[in-house]
Amino acid sequence: MRVNSRNEKEPSLQLGFFIDGDAVKKSFIIATVCFALSACSSNGSFKIPEIAPEAPRIQFENLFLRGVFNWWEADPSYKFKRTNTGWSVEVELIADGQPYDFRISDAKWTPSQSCGGKYKGQPVMLGSTVYLVCEQDSENLQFTPSSTGIYRFTVNAASAGEVALMVSKI
Repeated sequence: MRVNSRNEKEPSLQLGFFIDGDAVKKSFIIATVCFALSACSSNGSFKIPEIAPEAPRIQFENLFLRGVFNWWEADPSYKFKRTNTGWSVEVELIADGQPYDFRISDAKWTPSQSCGGKYKGQPVMLGSTVYLVCEQDSENLQFTPSSTGIYRFTVNAASAGEVALMVSKI
């Protein structure tokens, strides 16, 4: 913009047309947004991002403690039962210095209902909470009892589709 002798604003004349600074900025922003949106897909159309499905609800009433101590079977005596602290099952374990591999799953090994470690051989310590993932790629957990006796395995729902596990000695 130029100011004329009467202090009035006049648009600048360049290359035979009027240029308004705000209009140029707006046009540049619109062109940039259009270019960015067209780059979102190979065919030039804009796609709305897909929302990840919610994690399936863990059906604790159908879960079993399955491991080397019961030949990985869905044995009724290893089925989790509702208690006032969550879902629990009690198991007699022998302390021989060797870890017991185990997982938590339903009778059919349904991937969304099979819970284990985030990595192979993830240790479970007495009295500490471990967060399990319930998916096809989860791994076996390991618990090494310090003394022979009965141990209570208790599970509860945790955030983000995980399951909280705690082992205590009775």
